[in-house]
Amino acid sequence: MNKTLTSNKDLTVAIVGTGNVATHLMKALGGKCRLIRILPRTPEDIPSSTDIALIAVKDDAINEVADKIAGKAGIVAHTSGSVPMSALAGAAGHTGVFYPLQTFSKGVELNYSEIPVFIEGDCTHTVESLSALAGLFSDNVIEADSSQRKQLHLASVFACNFSNRLAGIADMILRDAGMDYKVLLPLLRQTISKLETLSPDEAQTGPAAREDMNVINSHLDMLKEKPRLQRIYSDITNEIISTHNNH
Repeated sequence: MNKTLTSNKDLTVAIVGTGNVATHLMKALGGKCRLIRILPRTPEDIPSSTDIALIAVKDDAINEVADKIAGKAGIVAHTSGSVPMSALAGAAGHTGVFYPLQTFSKGVELNYSEIPVFIEGDCTHTVESLSALAGLFSDNVIEADSSQRKQLHLASVFACNFSNRLAGIADMILRDAGMDYKVLLPLLRQTISKLETLSPDEAQTGPAAREDMNVINSHLDMLKEKPRLQRIYSDITNEIISTHNNH
């Protein structure tokens, strides 16, 4: 790719995919460059004049898509947090990773400027080009290699996916009591808000942090008919107690 992003209106960017990440990247980059949506079942439709191709498909489909668009774009990058850059070997003269760290759902509005984008590239030119592309919508562009990104993805699963599942369990408990989980939203907002100024350890509250065994045992007794949830409660409680005892 010889163009620079000082003339990004002339830059041709193809996004391969139809899922949540691809949909939001189309919105984030809309109007900022020449943007083309490519269906993952026909990646060979990508124009040979494409400057940057972003592969936004399921992890296990990245290799197949990369093979089909080989040689058609100046830079080919994938958007996965857990797949190494080496998965794109041979897909283009320059390869990289363009990983936006966010939970994406179609129809949910986002402030794209807040989304951190993690960049990896096979050379300085690739890193600079992908960073400039990310900078068209994000105020937080960070360089990270494949090893760092795998750790980041693991941490994100704990922080986002697991916490959302725990909220789902809370929803189930409240529905059984004839209540709406939305009564928890102010609590959840404050939980996140505190993390702006406190570390997670400093922000930890609740019976496990206090080692209040009367409350803990009462909760475990309430879950005796739901051994799977009882085990989750017990494991997380023990993790909190152990962490606080080590501080």
